[in-house]
Amino acid sequence: MAAVALFLLAVVGYALLVHASPQYYWTQIDTAVYRDGGIAVWNQPAKLYALELGAAKLPFTYTPFAALLFAAGSGASFSTWQVGLAVLTIGLLPVVAYLSLGLAGRPAGLARAAAAVAIAAVSLWLEPVAMTLFFGQINLVLLALVVGDLALPDRIKGKGIGIGLAAGIKLTPLIFIPYLLFTRRVKAAAVSALTFAVTVGLGFALLPHASAVYWGGQLFKPSKHFHLDNQSLNGVILRLTHAGPDAHEYWLVAAVVVGIAGLATSILASRRGQELLGLVACAATGLLVSPVTWSHHYVYVVPALVLAAYGPRRLSYRILGAALVVGLFGWWPLPIGNQGGYDPKAQLLPRGLLLLAPNRGNNGTVEFTWRGLELIVGNYYVLTLLVFIAATACALVLTRRLRPDRAVGPRARCRVGGTPAQRRPVGRSAS
Repeated sequence: MAAVALFLLAVVGYALLVHASPQYYWTQIDTAVYRDGGIAVWNQPAKLYALELGAAKLPFTYTPFAALLFAAGSGASFSTWQVGLAVLTIGLLPVVAYLSLGLAGRPAGLARAAAAVAIAAVSLWLEPVAMTLFFGQINLVLLALVVGDLALPDRIKGKGIGIGLAAGIKLTPLIFIPYLLFTRRVKAAAVSALTFAVTVGLGFALLPHASAVYWGGQLFKPSKHFHLDNQSLNGVILRLTHAGPDAHEYWLVAAVVVGIAGLATSILASRRGQELLGLVACAATGLLVSPVTWSHHYVYVVPALVLAAYGPRRLSYRILGAALVVGLFGWWPLPIGNQGGYDPKAQLLPRGLLLLAPNRGNNGTVEFTWRGLELIVGNYYVLTLLVFIAATACALVLTRRLRPDRAVGPRARCRVGGTPAQRRPVGRSAS
């Protein structure tokens, strides 16, 4: 009951914030793009990727299969889309947390459900989740498909469908297919790949011209999104090189190196039985190597919070880990100026710490003027993931090297000649 009360308090607080400042927290420009993209499927399917959609006049960047899904609900009013996506996003938070707790090894039951609801209450006030609600994004839907798929037992025949569907809507979850393959879940990887292929085939069958445009060239255009919100390796390189001519080549090299290292780390974690750690490491790798990773794509911070709060055995480590996740990705009341950066005269409003770096949204090139601490603050999402992957890899390698030493200590040697009943506890302690 306490966890439910905390969650309801978090939801009411968010609702009051939206009611007080709808111009800041209820624009949902991406929801308008989804709805208008669905309408375009019915009326101008051949021009899907050429139209400027919604009040913000944005292009449609999702797959043709996603456009088909949006077309199914395009008849609903925009306000219905707004409320529906917001309710769905908030409602999926405890679901994702519950599934993540299962991957962390927590048994099903009331305690796990209470923990999931409490984590959902905190997650609502993390910047990636808050920005997902602000833009009216579908990030939590994709996250639920991925986490729910990985939470299924390997013996389930349909395991892999969720990841395939998520990748068919937005390509970034594709990284979980090689993750499944190299963690020896070949059947699930094949199901994911087949499901993804079916979504592509449906796109070509029902939207042939739009599919030809999307898969025939638009998808492979080098990204030039150097603005603050692009928290990927590509975004960092574009900012450091001032979007120079060699930036794309630098990103390709960095993406290959980080992609191999991150995927290897996630695979090693999974093979050690730490499935939630493997999921978070794989997701972090995908966020880093994607050409465009907006800050609201970082909704994998929800399973990361579960990992921090319930992964380590020592309580002190769990408290420190949860504090780091909330501290780095929290939605804090900050006075931010019109061009970003700390301004004590500005209105105190919930913001992400990223905005402490000077920026003008998608206008101007303020990011090219960053120096010193501004470079760290403006890129710290990427830096956090790089440190996380490196630390995880080191921890996994070191524990593997130390394990034989612990197994052959004096106590183990003196017990090795005992009876099977005497040796059994030694095996448990060594594991």
